[in-house]
Amino acid sequence: MIKRLAIIPARSGSKRIKNKNIIGFYGKPLLSHSLEIIKKSKMFKKIHVSTDSNKIKKIASSLKIETDFFRPSKLSGDNVSIIDTLKFVVNNFKKRNMFYDQIWLFYATNPFIKIKYIKDANKLFLKHKQKNPILPVTKYNYPVEWALKIKRNVLHNKFKNLSHLDSRMTEKLFCDAGMFCVYGNDHIFKNKSYVPYEIPIHETVDIDDKDDLKLAKKLFRK
Repeated sequence: MIKRLAIIPARSGSKRIKNKNIIGFYGKPLLSHSLEIIKKSKMFKKIHVSTDSNKIKKIASSLKIETDFFRPSKLSGDNVSIIDTLKFVVNNFKKRNMFYDQIWLFYATNPFIKIKYIKDANKLFLKHKQKNPILPVTKYNYPVEWALKIKRNVLHNKFKNLSHLDSRMTEKLFCDAGMFCVYGNDHIFKNKSYVPYEIPIHETVDIDDKDDLKLAKKLFRK
């Protein structure tokens, strides 16, 4: 039986949207949407919300998800990497003699996570014999070769020699879908190349600012 650990980083505070992780979203805290799907998947031996906030801990507890230990202040700043947070959590569980075969990172701010995505990503991970982590991605809306920048209130082509390209001649590029990542128990301690799992562009929004929140509300309602 594969033992999976789900880690959901959800610190207090945020710059662009106040208390982003627990802002109301369709009748419940934003964080709750992710937690409910993770729990309903019934795939995880342990679900851990990594937080420095008692309020967030209570929200998790209301869903019968316990925060075993708090995240220290040194790992709760704006510039702390998520990998450092994962290492902290995994190492703390190891000290408690709790070991896991897979480590899943879930984002607290994406209410579009589906059980199907979790199961499909797991199948892909097993297909690749768990040698490389899995990262859900979505394609860019427009070719980056057409990118424009504003300088002194004037538009300029970011890539002057490429801006004339027909879309059929441009490179297909992707970005992190902002949903989750799947790791083997040693991947977070080593640099590994990610295997992509593609998500439709209209089925994911990682909420980072107010524009993201507006878009997420429109898409979620549909």
